[in-house]
Amino acid sequence: MFDKFLEGNQYYDYPSFEVAVFSLLLALVLSTSIAYIYRFTNGDEFYSKSFFQAMVLSALVTSMIMMAVGNNLAVGFGIIGAVAIIRFRTNIQNPRNVIFIFAALSVGIASGVHGYAVGIAGTIIFCITAILLYWSPAGGKMSHKFEVICQSSDHELIQEVKAYLIARSKSFDELELRKRTELNNRYEYLIFLEDESHILEIFEYLQSLEGISDVRIIKKPIPEQL
Repeated sequence: MFDKFLEGNQYYDYPSFEVAVFSLLLALVLSTSIAYIYRFTNGDEFYSKSFFQAMVLSALVTSMIMMAVGNNLAVGFGIIGAVAIIRFRTNIQNPRNVIFIFAALSVGIASGVHGYAVGIAGTIIFCITAILLYWSPAGGKMSHKFEVICQSSDHELIQEVKAYLIARSKSFDELELRKRTELNNRYEYLIFLEDESHILEIFEYLQSLEGISDVRIIKKPIPEQL
């Protein structure tokens, strides 16, 4: 029976209850796989739980719509009219997120029109490609953002501190000098680390340097992009 499903059924208006349940469950499994791949390969520290749920639920809704429409042209125009009155205001800024939501919609369409082999094969290839891109040089692995603050009057020592931070961090940015005291200058840096546990070693190193005072390290949130 499962082989018959994979071969694809002839497209008709109203599928049987068993076929409808199988199609919806398949859409659920495939969209959930895509959503978890999105979470795993997400380059930002935070990810949107609502966007994660939207990927899963959108596939179910799309599959139901495709099975409800069938070959009925009148029903298709009715659904288009119903969707047209809904105003979507979510601004998706990251093109990668657009592709993932489109992939979830695609597996819903494939399941709804009983193209099970297409949906399964497409999901497997899409997920493997997303993982390969994540581990490639073009990928964006999760980073942790920290602000490092210290005071010193020794310019040469500050240069050594900068060289150390550059060597230990994935990305380094020197902020403008914001405050001067009578004896010391205050320096602020932004660093990005792949492993958050390294920040303790950096803090202990700065604390051990003579001539460096008021060492503070503040974890900064990375803005979430939808």
